[in-house]
Amino acid sequence: MSARAFMKRWIPTETIPIFVVVGGACGGAAWYLWRLANGSEVVWDRHGDWKPWDKIHQHQNTKMLTVTPEFWAKRKEQYPDGKRVVDAI
Repeated sequence: MSARAFMKRWIPTETIPIFVVVGGACGGAAWYLWRLANGSEVVWDRHGDWKPWDKIHQHQNTKMLTVTPEFWAKRKEQYPDGKRVVDAI
């Protein structure tokens, strides 16, 4: 039995788009969760630096999508040395 005959017999043709859409959605969700788990806000190491968000500078953008890149460029010009407002307190 060839692969084509197997597909015709066990998987109806009209269900292929459903499998593609659901598979793509599951793949996209897995990618997004993986990306969230590896982000700068998630702490996996309990013995190391438990406040990694303190390393983020004023001009550093950590978002996946930037709506206003001009804002971050202006912010980088304001703080060229990388000093944070938190350090001044």
